[in-house]
Amino acid sequence: MALNSDTEKFYNGQLRGMIRLMASSVQDVLVPVLERYQSVTRDAVSTRRYTADSFLTDLIRATLLHAAERFYADAFGFQQRRMAERVVSRAESESSAAFVEQINRAMGVDIGGMITREGLGDFFDLAVEENVGLIKSLSSDYFDDIQQQVMESIRRGDSLSTLTRNLQSVTGASYKRAALIARDQTLKIQSDTNRVRQSSAGINRFRWSTSQDTRVSGNPAGKYPKAKIKCYVISRADVGYGPGVYFWSRGAQFNGETHLYPGRAHINCRCVGIPQIQGLDYP
Repeated sequence: MALNSDTEKFYNGQLRGMIRLMASSVQDVLVPVLERYQSVTRDAVSTRRYTADSFLTDLIRATLLHAAERFYADAFGFQQRRMAERVVSRAESESSAAFVEQINRAMGVDIGGMITREGLGDFFDLAVEENVGLIKSLSSDYFDDIQQQVMESIRRGDSLSTLTRNLQSVTGASYKRAALIARDQTLKIQSDTNRVRQSSAGINRFRWSTSQDTRVSGNPAGKYPKAKIKCYVISRADVGYGPGVYFWSRGAQFNGETHLYPGRAHINCRCVGIPQIQGLDYP
């Protein structure tokens, strides 16, 4: 499966939209409170800063709780579930299309009409639940990080402009986490779909294929000195069926880890499992 797939872009866009809504909610309710309770300090008469007291900190906590309420409501939870369902469905469709193309190319037979979602029910449900949890944690962690950043700024006596920049850094970090979730989960869902598809079709073996770049093989003098050597080694190891060939029922092993599969060997694993067809790839 190609990197930056349509599913990944869609997922990242949905998560970024959610983060923008949260940032806007914080901006709308928090900034007026902060502006109202600025005070002038002795050592910076010309700069309006904050004085930490229990009233202000309690007010900020209550204000942030109010900003977060809509994102914890049942209606928003339904939207998060719908987002997860759409992501899983799109990733499954992309993976299934890639599987059909692989088989068609290998066997010269169009199996597209034979592909259904039968047997994917449990996988689909588990993938949705996993992603609902990640989406919820992204929103809850955002408000926790915002509150921590505000409190630290107040204790330091930061100006409003400095505090605002600090809040923007929290939003920026959430955008980066959203991109990581979108890519990692898309790859994992596609990997799981590929495994289920091949196993259901009676394809018992796969060849571990990496992205074949320095992010995998590593380059001590280059940009990726600590690459994912795990996948590099797995893709070249021969456990008796040829280099990088494993059974779907057992997966690969590495340094004590077992049941490793392409796309799930580590976060952002870009490896794929190439079907090994009896009579074509082995006797």
